[in-house]
Amino acid sequence: MGAISMRASSVLLCGVLAFSATACKSTSGSGAAKEDLALVPKEADIVLMANVARIRNTAMWRKLLDVRDSDAQAKKDYEEFVQKCALDPFKQIDSVFVAFPQGGGAEKEFAAILRGQFNEGKLVECAKNQAKKDGRDLTTSDYNGHKLYTDNQKGEAYATFLDGKTAVVGGKEWVKKVIDLASNKGESAKSNATLATLMKRAKTSDALWGAGIVPQTTRDQFKNDPRLSSAATMKDIFGSVDFASGVNADLNVDTGSEADAKDLAAKATAQLAEIRKSPQFMMMGLAQYLDGLKIDSKGETFHLGLVYNQQQVDDLINRVKGLLKSFGGAMGGMPSPPPNQ
Repeated sequence: MGAISMRASSVLLCGVLAFSATACKSTSGSGAAKEDLALVPKEADIVLMANVARIRNTAMWRKLLDVRDSDAQAKKDYEEFVQKCALDPFKQIDSVFVAFPQGGGAEKEFAAILRGQFNEGKLVECAKNQAKKDGRDLTTSDYNGHKLYTDNQKGEAYATFLDGKTAVVGGKEWVKKVIDLASNKGESAKSNATLATLMKRAKTSDALWGAGIVPQTTRDQFKNDPRLSSAATMKDIFGSVDFASGVNADLNVDTGSEADAKDLAAKATAQLAEIRKSPQFMMMGLAQYLDGLKIDSKGETFHLGLVYNQQQVDDLINRVKGLLKSFGGAMGGMPSPPPNQ
């Protein structure tokens, strides 16, 4: 556990710039969604957002902090990171908005907009030190008045700062387009009418949400499978998850016809019934948690909802922890990971 937590801490160690060093206005909710959509290129077909500011002070957030602090070494590493890099992600990052083109493209383009409080100088110094430890260099270049930072060996992702409250991580071309759009140059994803309409239907004030246009390649994969033939007409998907009073999730898929939406709902309901009757599932005591799932269709849209109150969430987490502990004991304990991982 300690070694795994240290690995997680090392990812954070580069702060915002970790995305590029390892190649991988403080607002939230619907207002931030509109602002962020205006910063990503028009080619964006899929968007995801975490309203971190909304998640804070929820029971789920406190459980996340407990996990973070459960390992003494990991907690120490995290505190050292905060000191060195002048960034506490749990306190200073308010939202993360990510956009992709369909399939990501051959160049693996994407753009992530992070809102919060950032000290560019400290973060750059931190990222350079970590890159040096890893035997790499952090390369700096200029584009339209902004510094671009990337791993000199891979160069698949770049980081920049629009200002002290907005950091950007993206592909080589998209990070430049974000800089241009911040200066009102170019055409943003706001001009993608289909995506903009999906965002209006999604609950963008929830803690987590996403919306995307389903690519033809995905639909083609379902055509030859009789069990999933109705999914071959999927046009788009959107949904959200909120933690204000437990877990409330909502998923919607627009299909090509009312019949396809009904067929998807019927097949999903039948599959759920099979899972409920599964001896293994019943033995684990998880069948009761399927009651929180609701599957239906409305017109051409398939819908899946999930609602758990906080007590149900706590019970489920404790039950899963118990099962994992029992499984680990039955296996003679999980093996320790190799050092320095």
